[in-house]
Amino acid sequence: MRTHSQESPAKQANWAARIILAVVALVVLTAAYFAFAAILPVWWANVIRNQVQGNLGAGILVGMFYGFVFTFVPLLVAWQATRKSLNWPWKLAILAAAVALASPNLLTAGIMFGSSQAAHNGQRILGTEATWFSMWTQISAIAAAVIFVVGLVLWRVWRQRGKKMRALRKADTERSMAAKAANDTAASSPVPEAPAATDSHADRR
Repeated sequence: MRTHSQESPAKQANWAARIILAVVALVVLTAAYFAFAAILPVWWANVIRNQVQGNLGAGILVGMFYGFVFTFVPLLVAWQATRKSLNWPWKLAILAAAVALASPNLLTAGIMFGSSQAAHNGQRILGTEATWFSMWTQISAIAAAVIFVVGLVLWRVWRQRGKKMRALRKADTERSMAAKAANDTAASSPVPEAPAATDSHADRR
């Protein structure tokens, strides 16, 4: 049998390896964050500029499309994670998919509210080449969130109403079946016969 003193070095080595891997992963994620923060705002601003091409109407329509679709759909996908039948790995996967679907609006928000040099460069590109895009993205995103919340509330109210109606129908059915059973029992029970009448004339004799 292996003693506790023999197992301790192996456990210490495993913990050391985990710590090293965690530090390396943290360094990689930090470097990736700064790299993407320096590249993505300008890249996304150029993508929108190529789509809008300085047209004010196109800026409004593109902003409405991105703001509404990439807010409503991610919220709808993220809401699926509230199902009790799903375990946590699936819930995390659904939330990750929702964040990925919301990435266009997250990139736009990073440009609009960012304070880095790349964000400022993206703001200048959108401000000159896609003037109305940012504002209509915000408006449409808010509208999509409001519509989603209202739809969710109405759906829950309708679902509760459906449950109440089913419960009432079930109670009516049970009462009808009980009344029918009582009637059937009363009809099948034997009726007691009346005693035969005596002949009064025979009694007098």
